[in-house]
Amino acid sequence: MTVLRTIEELESELDELAERYPDVVGVIDALLDELAADDDLLDVLFSEVPKWHYLFKPPFEIKRFEACWQSGRRVYILKPYDEDGRLIDFRLFLGHDIRTDECFVLTVQHRSTCYDTTTPAYRNLCVRYDQLDIPAVRRNS
Repeated sequence: MTVLRTIEELESELDELAERYPDVVGVIDALLDELAADDDLLDVLFSEVPKWHYLFKPPFEIKRFEACWQSGRRVYILKPYDEDGRLIDFRLFLGHDIRTDECFVLTVQHRSTCYDTTTPAYRNLCVRYDQLDIPAVRRNS
């Protein structure tokens, strides 16, 4: 059974974000709470990506973060929608440890810069992933 975990750094980011975007953090908190409570969804969450879970409350999309996969890191991007069905401006990044079946919510980042692999935020994402000692993705040659 897959377990959803958050890390301290993410909690700090959400606290800071709540000061400027309380509604956004409300959506993120609701999504994380619902995911953590839904064992059936967590068990299959990573099996079919990309995927849009439009019936889930709140709805979200999930896909691989290809730049991380290419560097051997099993990282996924969650794109939450608000209660009006609009995509929010922030993305959640999850690391999946298939060895322990744990899913770590690593960071939350604004969509305008979150895909840029030259930023300090990307490097921090990779450092957080590596510090959790999640096994590398095996790629076929």
